[in-house]
Amino acid sequence: MPSRLSRILQELEDDDYRVLRVIERNLSRYEYVPVEVVERQARLPPSRMLRSIRRLSDLKLIRRTLGTLIGYTLTYTGLDVLAARALMAKGVIEEFGDVIGAGKESDVYLAVAPGGRRVVVKFHREGKAPFHRIRRTRSFAAGMTRRSLILWAKLLGEREFKVLVELHSRGARVPEPIAWNRHAVVQGYVEGAVELYRQPPLGEEEAIRVLRQILETVRIAFQDVGVVHGDLSEYNVLVVYRDGGVDAVVIDWPQYVYASEPHAEELLKRDVYYIVRFFRSKYGVRVDEGEALAYVRGERGEPPP
Repeated sequence: MPSRLSRILQELEDDDYRVLRVIERNLSRYEYVPVEVVERQARLPPSRMLRSIRRLSDLKLIRRTLGTLIGYTLTYTGLDVLAARALMAKGVIEEFGDVIGAGKESDVYLAVAPGGRRVVVKFHREGKAPFHRIRRTRSFAAGMTRRSLILWAKLLGEREFKVLVELHSRGARVPEPIAWNRHAVVQGYVEGAVELYRQPPLGEEEAIRVLRQILETVRIAFQDVGVVHGDLSEYNVLVVYRDGGVDAVVIDWPQYVYASEPHAEELLKRDVYYIVRFFRSKYGVRVDEGEALAYVRGERGEPPP
């Protein structure tokens, strides 16, 4: 059965996309784009304009302001539709499948790329962390307000794709970046992956291997790319079973900070200490937090233990 996103893409007409793009284009100026602006820029006959507005509202792709002045804003689903259509028009995606992950910070779809390759498309949302904390500790969020959540999601998509390109090119264990549009990031599908928070069964040597790979990726990010993940936990790591062994993949990079930023050292220490303590608590891996941090900083040649 087609996903809701696939059904919406099939149902919409060119007029609908024109209206959506007009609203999107004006969100940097308006919280709700006045209907007069939408009508003037969409350049549709009144009957077609009304039909499109009704359809977009019924599908919950746009939301009307509550008040005497009539205006419209995009919902996240409306932004999803614009990004999905653009990815399909560019030949990046042929078909969208099921949702394989949903939460406050993203919705993740399985999709099919040309040649039948399976990929995932991650549509960014507002984010799990409290907005005021993100704005205080992340320089890229300066000037953002809760009125800017659609623009915020687009910024997160751009940031994640670009940092994944840098990390992946340097051998970090991260998803393969394929494409990006608006708030949507297309990544290679990781076969045989289990989220670390589910505590997949790992022997002692396997647990040590996974932890070392995580620390290696954090080190590459810090030393070679000049960034700190900033939110590393068991929820941001995949354990991949393949070829008779296990590997780690570190995910969810959009809220990284540059190593030169004031809070970077604090966030790096928190990332390293947290993941080391997790492996100690859940898998009995005895690693000294200070030695792990020294390795990530480049003060030690080999990862502990």
